[in-house]
Amino acid sequence: MARKKSLDDGPVLRGQILECASRLFYERGFGATSIRDIAEAVGISSSTMYHHFTNKQDVLHAIVFRFMTDFVEATVPTLSDRSLSPTERIRRTVRLHIEISDDRRPELLVGNPIRYALAPAQKEQGVKLQTIYHDAVRDTIKEGAQAGEFTVENLAITTMAVLDMLNGIREWFSPNGPLTRAEVIDHYVDLVLTILAARPGTSSGSAI
Repeated sequence: MARKKSLDDGPVLRGQILECASRLFYERGFGATSIRDIAEAVGISSSTMYHHFTNKQDVLHAIVFRFMTDFVEATVPTLSDRSLSPTERIRRTVRLHIEISDDRRPELLVGNPIRYALAPAQKEQGVKLQTIYHDAVRDTIKEGAQAGEFTVENLAITTMAVLDMLNGIREWFSPNGPLTRAEVIDHYVDLVLTILAARPGTSSGSAI
């Protein structure tokens, strides 16, 4: 009989809890998944589960916060890399956005539709991380427009249009669909650069 995991398993166990909880929330829904369900999936007792998380809401918050933190840490350095042209930064960010959204689909779909279940302070943490990413995208678009790489009439609306399009991919993309992920990424890069009216010859390479 397999050994029950214990408190001594520490951070590794916490990560396993979040992975299993993400999958269960994704497959069954947040409301239909109990703390006991998560504990059984991980192979721990309910008491061990409660040592790590006060309730199911805290589990959800940990999933959302971990995903958003990882997302920001993966994308914002690229958007802030002044050795690259704004066009190249946007191109690479579109790729990262789609790859992360696909690779960590359960966490993403858990976090967005049911954030109403989070406490106000927990929601605020997520909003702050979203704002960091939003502002980095906006600032890169602004820089590209100032450099003559993009044509942007309304910076705020253009930024939201780009982000809404990228966020929407989670609702329909399937690895079993007619297009591969690489093909979808190529299409989305072209669409985003079309929205920004990117000038030919500015799509790659370092900033000059």
